Parts: sequence; structure tokens; C-alpha cells
Amino acid sequence: MDEYYRVVKALPEPLRSELLELNPQIAPHVQEIRLRVEQPVLFTIKGRLSPCVKFLPKAKCTAQLTKESLQQCFLALCRHSVYAYEEELRQGYFTIPGGNRVGVAGVRGTAGFSAVTSLNLRVARWVTCPLPAEIIRALAGLQGGLLVAGAPGSGKTTFLRSMIVYLGQTDQIFCVVDERGELLSGNIFGLPLGKSIHCDVYTQHPKALAMQMALRCMNPRAIVCDELGTQEDVTAVEAAMCTGTVLLASVHCDAAGWDAASPGTTAANPQLDRLLQTGAFSAVAFLSGREKPGTVARVVNLP
Repeated sequence: MDEYYRVVKALPEPLRSELLELNPQIAPHVQEIRLRVEQPVLFTIKGRLSPCVKFLPKAKCTAQLTKESLQQCFLALCRHSVYAYEEELRQGYFTIPGGNRVGVAGVRGTAGFSAVTSLNLRVARWVTCPLPAEIIRALAGLQGGLLVAGAPGSGKTTFLRSMIVYLGQTDQIFCVVDERGELLSGNIFGLPLGKSIHCDVYTQHPKALAMQMALRCMNPRAIVCDELGTQEDVTAVEAAMCTGTVLLASVHCDAAGWDAASPGTTAANPQLDRLLQTGAFSAVAFLSGREKPGTVARVVNLP
């Protein structure tokens, strides 16, 4: 059964039953399910929005979601325990069993969201991609850190997971910081095959804290983590570099206009520049984009 159906089963009736009627040949192509107040349910397929009714012409609830229906979906996905997800919700998302991330948009209140107006269910699948020879050589030697840079939807998580699978077949000691539960999902509801990889996994810990714990207790040769960017992340990267631990991580980035010879001068990529100034990374792999997720456009070796 495709992961799409497992995600849909977490939704309340009658929306659940309608979405479960999707053709099994279409389901594997659904990347996201978007729910918005007073709007039709939309699928993201190949990086583009497509009306759900196009594939489910008999569905009624998907034509337009009421405010009450969306609230019911939010509560059902939270398993009626919103307080349990408060930390994640402060960042605009929460993760449900299986590593499926639910993006949340709405009106901010004193204690978080006072009203939820949009939900984006990202369908987590155990997907990997081929690694270029240059990346495999870097992983085999682990002489310097590697950043995977790309826009949202370009396959950064898929590419990192592929590197994890490769490292799991070697004798290297490494840790995975899986803050959102999307890389391996180290809990009992984890992604299939994740638990068979020989590594130590920190799931749903803040990245900086998990990196500190790994450095203190697990003696890793490398740490893999997704989506660096905050000042706390930068500080954790600097701490790892001081121990000789290699960082394999991703960052949101638009590569246009970035100059490898002068990091720190490109306003278009401040997150990338801050990370490179730490000196922890020896190369950046820029991904192609939404049209070819998980493929490398170019690898830039840093001076």
C-alpha cells in the first residue's frame, strides 16, 4: 500500500473515505495534500498543484473545505493533543507517525495559532536517489563537510537519506539528527528500512541540542542533519568542527549569483554564507530543482 493511503487514514470522515478512493496508479505520484479553508483540496504532483476533483470526480467534501472541516482535520492529525506538538507548531509544522510533516498556516495568537487556515500534508516515502561518483568519493574519505543546497522541493531530504544509506553500508560511526522525523524517523512509527541502517538517530530533538548530545556521547565520525540555518545551528556546526567531526547537511538556497570565491558577500544566500564562514564544509552540492528532485546540478569545491 502506498504511503498516501496511510496519511489519508489519519484524516477524519467523510474526507478520509473520499480520498481513499484515489486510483492506486495515481497515489504514488501525490507528494502533498493541501487543505485550505473555503477552497478545494489540492494535490501536489511533480511539483505542481492539481485539483483533487480531477482524480476524484465523485468526491463532495473535497470540492470546498469549511472552517469546521479544516479544524477537524487539524485536531485529528494532532490526535486531539495539540499541546503535545506545541514546540513544533511554533515553527509552523508538526510531524505525524511515519515521518509525514504537516505544514500549518493561519492566524497567530498569544499561545500559538489562534486559527488554522491551511494544512499541507507532505507524504513521506522511503525514496533514495543515485549518488554521483564525486559524492561517493567524498563519503568514502570523509575528509571534509558537505552541504547539500537547493530550493524547497528539490530533494534535499532524499539526497541526504541516500548518503545515509551509503554510509550505513560502511564501517563509519555516524549519527543522524532527524529533527522533523523525515530522514529516518527513529521512533516506532519510523519509515520502512530506516531501522536497518547502522547509525544512531536523534528524532524530534532540536538540531543544535541533538548535535551536542551526539558529540558528547556517541563519538561520531560524521553527523548528518537536515536544513541548517539558525544561529544556534551555526554554533553547533562550529562545535562539531572543533572535534574533527564531519558535517553532512542541507540548507535552503537559491544558487543563482552565489560566488564560491567570496562567501559572505552574497545577500541572496545568507544562510549558506553563514555556514560556509565556519570553515566546516569543503564542498557544496547544488541540486537541480523541483523538476529533477534529488539530482545534482553542480558540485563546488571550496577554497
